[in-house]
Amino acid sequence: MMAPAPLPSERPRVLVVCPGPWDKETLGARFHERFELLFHGEKLVEQPSLVAGLRFDVSRWVEQAVETYRDAGLSGILGTGDYPGCMFAALVGERLGLPVPPPAAVVLLSHKYYSRRLQQQSVPEATPDFEPINPFSGPPRLRRLAYPFFLKPVKGTMSIRAQMVHGPEDFRRAVRFSWRERIEKSLLLRPFQQLLRRYTDGQVPAYWFIGEAPLAGTQVTVDGFVERGRPVVMGIVDSVMYPGTISFQRFEYPSHLPDSVQARMRDIAVRLMRASGFDHACFNIEMFHDTQRDTVSVIEVNPRMSYQFADLYERVDGMNTYEAQLALATGQPVPWQPGSGRDRVAASFVLRRFSDARVLRVPSEAQLAAVKERFPGTIIKVLCTAGERLSALDQDVGSFRYGIVNLGAPTREELFARYQQVEEMLAFEFG
Repeated sequence: MMAPAPLPSERPRVLVVCPGPWDKETLGARFHERFELLFHGEKLVEQPSLVAGLRFDVSRWVEQAVETYRDAGLSGILGTGDYPGCMFAALVGERLGLPVPPPAAVVLLSHKYYSRRLQQQSVPEATPDFEPINPFSGPPRLRRLAYPFFLKPVKGTMSIRAQMVHGPEDFRRAVRFSWRERIEKSLLLRPFQQLLRRYTDGQVPAYWFIGEAPLAGTQVTVDGFVERGRPVVMGIVDSVMYPGTISFQRFEYPSHLPDSVQARMRDIAVRLMRASGFDHACFNIEMFHDTQRDTVSVIEVNPRMSYQFADLYERVDGMNTYEAQLALATGQPVPWQPGSGRDRVAASFVLRRFSDARVLRVPSEAQLAAVKERFPGTIIKVLCTAGERLSALDQDVGSFRYGIVNLGAPTREELFARYQQVEEMLAFEFG
């Protein structure tokens, strides 16, 4: 692939690595007049089997990207995807001398066990007991933990396979993989394993799990960025679950936690990110506040921006977090001014079912347009297509996502009233 030759332009040229749907829609629609955006590695997102191929080699892929864009006049590079986008962007950017997070920091933070070790050193008061677990060697001989404990992959997404384990039989069910699933998981994580061999002691492979002491309380996401070594927290988003489940119902901004608790979360985030060596990019950290014990605990760290929340910050604070990421990627200061948006509250609502079903109908283009006409700026993501089963899509344990709705309002009451109207206007049907 030949990169476009650099042309005289006032627009900084930015390479977006492994872009997903949120990237293409937001960046292409909102920032194309201010930045010249190039996209690379789309097929790795659209066809994950390419990453899982036996012949795929991270070093070779990075080298090809470096050669393609070495003389393309890039001002910056970014990747917002959890895997492999943010990792590959850091690797390519480092070779090209662009402002990127150190690849080692991205890899370590992306691995839940090695990230926990860093947390244990920098924010021990916010780190639960944990230990690595081989999912294919039978029920573990626990050293630091006891049943029940929380189990999740060291490299996972969307809470897939994450669940509470109450005993050995629970554990067996939680890690029960067919041979096909074992092979697919191993192949998909091969590129990450290659990076683990480069940046870690290699003792906890990419396909392992981590067991952790159970956490409880109010869950939030702390969003921020690191600019020239200085961590800045932008805001805190409440992660609200469907009652009695660990499935997200909505993400609401700003948080309703007491200011004193939010201040502690901000301090933990700043200390942790400073110790990690992460720089030149956005991050998000999931945390719990246990109201009974008044403790704050880190759930996990994501060394990338929360693209699903980008417009929530714009509605409330006046700046889309994609804009912050573009500034960081091009070495420019981030003009962050909290509270300068047109709305007072905003939320990302997740449409779910708690039983599998076949999708009979999804909203038409006309119905989607009608929603956006009534509530300008509303973002709607339809995650399924007519004719497929919800279980055929990547899902967490016990529920099935089929859509996302982002919108804002001047008050919480108006926010929920608008969402109810939007939900009624979206004609999903299942059978």
